[in-house]
Amino acid sequence: MIPFRLEYVIERLRGEGDVAEQRLLRELAGVRLSAAEARAEWPRVLEHKWYVSERLGRDIGPRAAAVDYFENVRPPRHARAGHRPHAARAPRRLAGNNATA
Repeated sequence: MIPFRLEYVIERLRGEGDVAEQRLLRELAGVRLSAAEARAEWPRVLEHKWYVSERLGRDIGPRAAAVDYFENVRPPRHARAGHRPHAARAPRRLAGNNATA
């Protein structure tokens, strides 16, 4: 059981200045973002919380909203940077393999 309300912790962290959103998102969703990225993503997480809560007809809370946002809405960094997954690479030929390509 948590002896304090999560909203209290959020409000306390928000008073810490530039790193508040960064710490909040790391604590809520386990994502590591720069301060600028976190500052840009925090309003989107709050909007996502509102949207999902409205769709479900109940408050989902900040933790569920943050996790869902980073898992399902915001693409992973490697997808945004044009990074190819390992499976998309052509297989390497092993030394001593007599098969012809």
